[in-house]
Amino acid sequence: MTKANSLSRWLAAAMAALMLLALLPACVWAAESTAYDTDGATAFTFTDSAITAKDGDYTGYDIDGTALTIEAAGTYIVSGNCQSGSITVKKGVTGVTLVLSDLTLTADGTAAIACNKSSGVTIVAQDGTTNILSDTETNNDDSYPDNANAENAVIKCKDGSQVTLCGSGSLTVNANGKNGIKSGATTDEEGEAWLVIRDLALTISAPVNDAINAEASLSILSGDLTIDAGDDAVHSDYYLTVGAAGTDGPTITVNSCNEGLEAADLSIAGGHITIHAGDDCLNAANSDLTGYAFTLSISGGTLVMDTTSGDGIDSNGTLSISGGTVVVWANSTADNQPLDADGTLSITGGTVLAAGGSAGMGITLSDDSQPYVMFGSTGMGGMGGGRPGNMDGGQHGNMGGQPGGSSDGTTPPELPSGSDSSSDSRPTPPSDSNDSQPTPPDGGGTTPPELSDGQTPGQDSSQPGGQMTGQMDGQPGISISQGSTFTVQSSDGTAVYTGEAVYDARFVFFSSAAMTSGETYALTSGGTELATATAGGNGTAAVTTPDTSADTADTPQTSDSHAALYITLGIVAVLGAAAAIVVVVLRKQKKA
Repeated sequence: MTKANSLSRWLAAAMAALMLLALLPACVWAAESTAYDTDGATAFTFTDSAITAKDGDYTGYDIDGTALTIEAAGTYIVSGNCQSGSITVKKGVTGVTLVLSDLTLTADGTAAIACNKSSGVTIVAQDGTTNILSDTETNNDDSYPDNANAENAVIKCKDGSQVTLCGSGSLTVNANGKNGIKSGATTDEEGEAWLVIRDLALTISAPVNDAINAEASLSILSGDLTIDAGDDAVHSDYYLTVGAAGTDGPTITVNSCNEGLEAADLSIAGGHITIHAGDDCLNAANSDLTGYAFTLSISGGTLVMDTTSGDGIDSNGTLSISGGTVVVWANSTADNQPLDADGTLSITGGTVLAAGGSAGMGITLSDDSQPYVMFGSTGMGGMGGGRPGNMDGGQHGNMGGQPGGSSDGTTPPELPSGSDSSSDSRPTPPSDSNDSQPTPPDGGGTTPPELSDGQTPGQDSSQPGGQMTGQMDGQPGISISQGSTFTVQSSDGTAVYTGEAVYDARFVFFSSAAMTSGETYALTSGGTELATATAGGNGTAAVTTPDTSADTADTPQTSDSHAALYITLGIVAVLGAAAAIVVVVLRKQKKA
């Protein structure tokens, strides 16, 4: 091979790589963009008796009474009011943009919008419009097995479908049958499935079952969600991603539910999340999966949560908190804790307040955790990161008692009365689910880490585990009355946290990067000092400024602005490097 041919081939390969890198930003923009063009769109108006169409550039549709079927790619605008109608995107049809423009649509015994298998659909709530989608109680094949048209959700996205819900208008989903929004599974035949929600004011009422249920991957990146659910507020069999690094993330308000956010791999990177739950507020679990390494991670955002009869945050594997602000309250039920993990609990950043009527938490923090204090603990296992008999982080007093323990986490919480564990609400994963796990869509923010060699399910091999043998038992319990204000303060009287008790509290755990390991902190309420504790953990020197990592109100950033900056810098860097390489090679050729 001559030098000229070798050089030509090298340059061709370099340019091909450059072109691939140049295409990457375009893919990112495609995943994040909510822009759509209504010029030439085909418009439909629903009434109780018919659908009228105004043909635009797209004619791939069929109308049968008040049932609209989309059969080809294009932009379709739907409006009007209909008490017995439906919209269906045909199997395998992609490139569909469905614009809701002041649409009020009720489906009788089926889904108001059905995205069939392997479809690709963007559902947009048009700016300035109010849209309401509902179904009837017969849209539930458990309660009405003779209803062949039941889809068990107001918005049904079937196996292999890739659906985005977005827009600057509002959308209300009233689920009278079963689920509010249901996303299907990833299969070999139908392909990868995912559901993305962003930039949307979404209200869901689902008193029978789940407000949002996904069988593969669900990403809630932005928007404003208000949820009331009979079972889970938001559930994914595999991956649930909330927010993205560098963004404000979504606002999620769960007024009522059995469990709040649940997935086998639950990742929260940002947002403002409020949850009032009957059972677990956050849960990394899936009772249909065996041999799975469940993970729950919080790296940003502000989370304020309470439960009447469950765990505050519960992971059937590992639980890691590395940023944000987390406030969680658990009521006075015997076996429920504000923080509960079958594997390792790691707190390496942010601010965490966990409190309630229980006697503590039956877990141990990892060795790399930041400083923390406990007040009123009788069951925390010493919280010393695996150092037997360590009193760090515990209330001053006598040692003794039994080693702390957590519930085994193997029995999933029972569903509320009237629900069941059928395949629709908790579908059976693919037969190869342990070896082949679906990947979240581009823009989803995370891909769960793979297990390392030798790692056992539900255990982070990088972190030490195990219960403490030393135990803080027999301590005088603290008492904070529901509704009262309490403060955690440093030895010089500086308040490091002030809050209001959601329930009567006998136990308070607090951790912050602004604390100093070895310093004594006091818990006060109503001007009275209730207890003191020495901060444990492997924290560094004292931080003199508060942690504001989760506070972006003064300097709001959007995912698009960050993406634009990164994309621009990346293109400039790549082009500059490529040009430099070409110049060097050409000079060498000339010298040769």
